[in-house]
This record gives sequence, structure tokens and C-alpha cells, in this order.
Amino acid sequence: MTELVGNSKLKEIVIVKYAVLVLILLAVGCSQPNDRILSGVTVFRTKDCPVKNPFLKDSLPDRWRFVKLETSDDCLIGQIQKVAVHKNFIVVQDDKRTLVFDSTGAFRNRIGQIGRGPQEQLSMGAFYVDDQGEFIGVYDILRKKVFRYGFDGKLLEKVGYDEEMDFIKDMSLADDQNLVVLFTNAQDYPNEYGVFKAGNYAFRDYALPYRVTGATSCGVAQPSMAKNNGMFLMTSVLNDTLYTWHDGRVDPLYVIQTGKQAFPQKAIDDGGPYDYYPEVVSKAQKKGYSSGIERVWLTEKFGCAEYHIYRGTGTYYLNNELKEITFHAVNYLIWDLKTRRAIHYSPAGTWGSSLFYPGRKTFCTATENALVSCIPAYEIAGIDRAKMDGDPIYSDSRIREIVDSTEENDNPVIVYYPLDSI
Repeated sequence: MTELVGNSKLKEIVIVKYAVLVLILLAVGCSQPNDRILSGVTVFRTKDCPVKNPFLKDSLPDRWRFVKLETSDDCLIGQIQKVAVHKNFIVVQDDKRTLVFDSTGAFRNRIGQIGRGPQEQLSMGAFYVDDQGEFIGVYDILRKKVFRYGFDGKLLEKVGYDEEMDFIKDMSLADDQNLVVLFTNAQDYPNEYGVFKAGNYAFRDYALPYRVTGATSCGVAQPSMAKNNGMFLMTSVLNDTLYTWHDGRVDPLYVIQTGKQAFPQKAIDDGGPYDYYPEVVSKAQKKGYSSGIERVWLTEKFGCAEYHIYRGTGTYYLNNELKEITFHAVNYLIWDLKTRRAIHYSPAGTWGSSLFYPGRKTFCTATENALVSCIPAYEIAGIDRAKMDGDPIYSDSRIREIVDSTEENDNPVIVYYPLDSI
């Protein structure tokens, strides 16, 4: 287990304990059952998991739910940063503001206002939803406060935070007492996560040092967090382990073995320094190593983790300069939180390339019983109508109506994919 300790010793302790975990896994070997439990850590081997589509029954999307977000001058959405679903509300944050829609997609109100007034924010950063307190907390790095709003947009209070909560990319409650924040990946921020008291944002400690940091602050290929009821999970960069928060500690809970070995720290260090963290992800994939678990989501009954398999490279021009791009296949592992039974699937490899297939657009959040995607309007508007005939997905009149009625500059469509069994 990874205890929260002083920052000066944290990296050494985490590396030692991670090495011990790796040695244990190697000792187990590949012949053990898929759900083998080692000192509280469950190991999933993707090659042993059946390939299955848990979202389609008889190849028809009858149970999917579509919510077309209202489009107006008051609620035009830019580059989406985060989506959260809470009861009857859909909260969407883009690069400029945070908006609230109801469960039908109707626009309700904005959260917060940028300005110099005493009740306004100077900046609008990451947000989180407090299920117990029924508020949305929005991070303001310039005022050094978290602004707490009701879902109706009314400001409830402003709470100052300790100076360690600086330059964060995301935030989530781990439980009703602790808030976990994700730091940006940059040289001045060596740790992935920080833990703060949920009530007053007092600093507790750091957790999980970054294995590599870029010279330039970068939010791409960052770790992710997931929470549903009493379960909380977090990923770690270039790492096949999912961690949880338990009794004041960050502990490993699941290991997902994808058939690729972990990227050695020496191989990372030998290639540095790096401008951006994604360079290391590409390097790991090219050399045949695992690039780690990308994202994780939780419903009440199931966990879902995304990982990538390298498929090659290509080139493109940006500002008349030739750039390299890495291609990979997106894969998912879904498991039952109680029985630990797991399945595996790849949207492209299993069902084709329809924009509406589950996971074709990576999931953005989860509810109690569904995984949720946010599909941009410009991609829907670009669907080739001639290719819709014969595809069972487009036999659903709701999807055809969405395709026919969506224009390029509309707000996105939220799709709920129920997940009740695997």
C-alpha cells in the first residue's frame, strides 16, 4: 500500500512499493485465474477476458438514451474540458465557462461569472460536484479560492485553499472528507495528485509522483479519476495499476495486464528531457511497452478502464513543419465490482466505425447505471448518409432524427449507454 508521507520521501517509497508489486505479479505467472487476488490487488489479464458487447441487445440500440443539448447564444459550448451528470443535471465545462443543462438537454444557467466584482471569479478552472452538499465547486487560481455554487448558479460561499493547491487540471471527492486534485504535468509539479480536506481545502499530502515531466505544461495524456458511491479509483501515468483511496492511504487495487510489459524507468530517463509528456507515451508504444491505463469510469456495479494498443505512425504538416502522429487502437476492460468477472472489447475491432457505437467516442463520464459519451455536432453533421443504410445502428429512428437535425455549429449530443450486465 502507498501511504501518504512527506513529499521528500514519497517518490522513493512509491517506487520501491511499485517494484515489489511488479515482482509479485511476475511471480504469479500467466497461468493463474484472471481474477487472482494478491494482497488485496485484483489482476485482470485481457487475453483471458471474453470479447463481448454489453451495450447492444440483438444488435439494436433500443436502450440507449440521447440528449441533444440546447443550442443558443447563451450556451454555445467550445472545447469541452469536463462533463458531469448529477441527478437531473448535466454540467459541461468548456475552455471558458461552466454550463448547466437539465436531463432533457434544456439550458438552465451558467455557473459563475468572470469579472472583478466581489462575487465574480478572476479565472475559472477545474470543477467538482459535491453529492452530499449539493453544490458545484469551481477552482479560481487567481483569487486562490474555490467558489461553491448551487445548481441554479447562485453563489453559496467562497472558500480559500492552501497554497499547495496550485495549477491543477481536475478535482474529485474521494469520500465526504477528502478531495483529490490532479496537478498539471510540468517540471515544477512532480506529483500527479494532492489530497486536501474537503471542508476547508487544507493540504494533507501528495500522492503518486509523475514518472516523467515535460518542460512545457501539458494536459494531454493525464491521469484520470472516477467516483461512484463509496468507490473511488485513479490512474497513474505509464502504469497498468488502478489505485483507490482507503483509510487515509492511496492503495493499488487493480492491475490490468494487456500483454505488454511496463515501460522501464531507465528507458524513460535515458530519452529525456521531454518537451511534452505525450512524447513518452508514443515512445513506450513504439518500443512495444505498455503505455498504461488512460482513463477509468465507475457505475454502481461496474468499472471500465481504457487502454491503447500501438498500430503505427504517420506524418502531417503543421505550420509547414512535418510532424509525426502515433496511431493506436482504443480498447476497454469492463469488470463487475463484486464478482471481478471481466470482459474486453474494442469498438472498431468488434463492431465497425459508426460514430454512435459505445466507446467510439471515448466515454466522458458515468452515471449509476450507464457510461456516457459526448459526441460533437460537427462530427454528426459530417456523417455520410449513403453509408447509413444497412447499418443496424442507424435503423433506430432516434439516431436518424439526430443526424438529420444536427448542424455543424450545434452543441454536442450526450449519449447514455446503459450497463446492467456483462
